Amino acid sequence: MEQPLKILSPLKRMPFTLAVFMRLLVLIPIFCMSVLMIATGIMGIQKDHNPELSTFIFGIVVFAMSSSLLVNIFLLKKLRLSQLQYLFYNDRLVIYNQKKHKILQEVLYENFPAFSFHENLKNFGYIVIGKTEPIITTGGIFGQNMGVNMKDPDIMLENLPEVKKEYLFLKELIEKYQTTHTYLVGKSNSKAFKDG
Repeated sequence: MEQPLKILSPLKRMPFTLAVFMRLLVLIPIFCMSVLMIATGIMGIQKDHNPELSTFIFGIVVFAMSSSLLVNIFLLKKLRLSQLQYLFYNDRLVIYNQKKHKILQEVLYENFPAFSFHENLKNFGYIVIGKTEPIITTGGIFGQNMGVNMKDPDIMLENLPEVKKEYLFLKELIEKYQTTHTYLVGKSNSKAFKDG
């Protein structure tokens, strides 16, 4: 079995990308507002104010939705990341779930998409492979509907220490593979041309 050149595991901490930060900026006030609505509803129901029942029910719905999204950010994503390994081979990058013993994604260096990295002041960060999702999305006929994008990029290497170093390592691997592969393909084509 082929051994990878390098194996990276995400740091065991909450992922903190710009997208996560924007989501928290929206979700935390909504969560606090839902708690306030529930408290207002309970006080109104105790005083026999019927209109407060609808505030209480609406608060429960908003609380359930916002708390499930916050749990997803703080716990489930961290748990999912703790199961991952990033395997760097000579010809491909593999994202592997070590708990399920399953390859989640495999990207060949031959036609590797554009990629970028993002780091914080402590050199900790993530690499986005492929199209970067916009943080703020617009919709409607004239772009009048705006909102925070809750979708992560399709392929992302998260929670990497010294992310710039890992980005440069991956870039070097891709360039080396593509240079070697282009040379070998060109050499075999010229040989076929001479033989023909």
